[in-house]
Amino acid sequence: MIKNKIFIVGGGFGGISAALALEKENIPNVGITLVSDKPHFEYKPALYRVVTGRSPLEVCIPISEIFEKKNISFALDTIKGIDPLKKIAKGASGKDYHFDYLILALGSETAYFDIPGLEKFSFGFKSISEAMRLKMHLHNLFAECKNLKGNLDEKVCLLQVVVVGAGPSGVELAGELAIFMKRLAQEYGVDHSLVSVDLIEATSRILPTIPERMAEKVAHRLRHIGVNIFINRTMTKEEMEQISVRGMIMKTETVVWTAGVKPNHLYKSISGFSFDEKGRVIVDEFMRAKGFENVFVIGDGAATKNSGMAQAAIYDGQAAAKNISRLIVDKPLKAYRQKKVYYALPVGPGWASTSLGVITFHGSIGWLLRRLADFRYFLSILPFKKAVTVFRRGKNLCDTCGICEPIPNFT
Repeated sequence: MIKNKIFIVGGGFGGISAALALEKENIPNVGITLVSDKPHFEYKPALYRVVTGRSPLEVCIPISEIFEKKNISFALDTIKGIDPLKKIAKGASGKDYHFDYLILALGSETAYFDIPGLEKFSFGFKSISEAMRLKMHLHNLFAECKNLKGNLDEKVCLLQVVVVGAGPSGVELAGELAIFMKRLAQEYGVDHSLVSVDLIEATSRILPTIPERMAEKVAHRLRHIGVNIFINRTMTKEEMEQISVRGMIMKTETVVWTAGVKPNHLYKSISGFSFDEKGRVIVDEFMRAKGFENVFVIGDGAATKNSGMAQAAIYDGQAAAKNISRLIVDKPLKAYRQKKVYYALPVGPGWASTSLGVITFHGSIGWLLRRLADFRYFLSILPFKKAVTVFRRGKNLCDTCGICEPIPNFT
């Protein structure tokens, strides 16, 4: 009989990291179970490439492959409720999961801030399905524009894409779209001068959480490839074919919302948790939910420095795993000091700005370093041959997208 049951909720960066780190601890008489509502792990740093015709198989890695030959159980289920005092998690399947130690890595969900029309008319950008939906929408717009006679204003409206939120996700997507849409214009026989990609940010500069000099380089690159940047602009309303941004009305049928996330709603339903002003769970120096001995919260839902970054979630998961192993063998817990995070921001094909401590590389070298970071991560969760296979998928085109051919040099 298993003496210590460790239950991990969430199959993202934090949950996968925690599960693998716990398995490496090789603690005797321990059962590790991870539950996720998806059968696969989504590598979201490559999500923008799915929109522009790359294979979704690079982003989508079966969890069964990650845990192959590991002493980790996987359950495909959606957790609907958790009672940390009774040590029970309830699944949508009707199954009860009993645990001795709990790691919550639930991630985040889109926040729309009660902006009228936003949720109804905008495109999200947090999952493979949303990325694929946006890609097909763009193809449909170009097909419609090609068959549209006359009416220049209507064509301009069709081919204007507005990305709201100039954080890393918005910047990466806008940069990729600026090149991709010119390629689509060429393939569909549409005048590429009609194409417009606009990036809107509510604060005084793009990438407000990233060092300013690095952000300036990225802004210069975005403008060079044709992205229009609007700062100090707050979105106030979205309608069917236009949005209202402070000081202007923008005619468009494509708004991609990357400007708001909030912790998963399940956190609020758990009795006894304390929250900060952003709705994140307050944790102690050991990554435990405040007031709990055996419940750990990691990733986007934890009130920690750099919360929301994939690297931070990975480090959180490793720290939680270490402290659970120490609890089990009655060793003192170790306070968590998050490692330094680095930034690698691709802006269009073949160009990235990558920070390695005090040195930042821009351009093709930055791009190479970013791709090496991708490969390094795949190696950390998969055997070598499978990691190589997943990495190489990033060069493949989506089977459903015959238009998306190798990228011409528009830069």
